[in-house]
Amino acid sequence: MVLVALYRKNSEQARPIYEFLEMLRRRYPGKPVVELDIDTREGAAEASLYDIVQYPALLVRSLDGHIQGLWEGEPLPLIDEVAGLLLEQQGPSV
Repeated sequence: MVLVALYRKNSEQARPIYEFLEMLRRRYPGKPVVELDIDTREGAAEASLYDIVQYPALLVRSLDGHIQGLWEGEPLPLIDEVAGLLLEQQGPSV
């Protein structure tokens, strides 16, 4: 599972995402996070692929591209809600 954060950097959308991702990284280190600016080609393609129209957006997807969770606009979801999806497929550590 990977978390994709889509937002406009250097805008009013950036601060809540920065704070959310920083807290997520502190609580759950080592979880994969991809940050995409929607004003870039890659960010616009990702938003188009998953029909995302409100920003900031958080998307939890499996490695094969299936959506596990999607949140658009504010307020942002709870960190534990997103982390639960990221940890769900990991299974128990041995």
